[in-house]
Amino acid sequence: MAQLGGQSLQDPDSSYVQDCRQVQDATYTIQTRTGQVSRLLGTLEGEEDVRHCRGLVDDAVRLASEARTALSRVREHQRQAATQAERNSRRAMHRKLSDNLAITVRVLEDIVGRFTAEERRRSASAAGVGVAQAAPAPAISSADAAGGNEQQLVAMGASVSRAALEEEIQEDRVKALRRVDEDMLCLQRIYTDLASQAEEQQASFDTIENHMASAAADVELGRREIEMMGKYSWQRRLKRKLWMALGATVAAVTVGSFIFSS
Repeated sequence: MAQLGGQSLQDPDSSYVQDCRQVQDATYTIQTRTGQVSRLLGTLEGEEDVRHCRGLVDDAVRLASEARTALSRVREHQRQAATQAERNSRRAMHRKLSDNLAITVRVLEDIVGRFTAEERRRSASAAGVGVAQAAPAPAISSADAAGGNEQQLVAMGASVSRAALEEEIQEDRVKALRRVDEDMLCLQRIYTDLASQAEEQQASFDTIENHMASAAADVELGRREIEMMGKYSWQRRLKRKLWMALGATVAAVTVGSFIFSS
């Protein structure tokens, strides 16, 4: 492969095929992850299931972002096409990949919204339980303290440790919810961007169709004018031939009359 400045140059056609394949593979994997999250939402039990589901969501959103970037490159490859036919083919491929990715992202967005609602419900429920369990421990009397009531001291220490643990878990849940919210915003931006590009492309198609219709009308008008001109030209040539034949006949008759009269 050719080298330039220490960097390898990839054939544009190969790069185009690779980007198309990346978008296709990412879209399929996102669909698989979406199905897995949807099934898990109905069977979530412990925190381990929630973390697994959250990991699937993060992976799907990451793939959606990468697919969006690859799709942008596919669009740029249209300008590198050698012929108009190839350019049209690449434009159609971009449209197909974009539509499939947009639909997939929209479905994923809906599933992530359901997962977010489930996480908020669990977080609120866990916060309520934590508050109930974090009730203040009874005060230790001076007599008990003087008597060395070690059991109450141990119980109070365990209560404080449990409260600290619950607070740490709650902070982790808040961070997880914030990350899922960011995933939702990322998906919405991707979907909005794809929808805007689809509208722009449709407007471009409409403009091309209008130009083609106008050109077809101009060609039809020109064809009719040429036919009319050809028809009139043929009529003029026919009249010219008739006049020439008539003139020759008159001349022949005149010459013949002159000869016979002589």
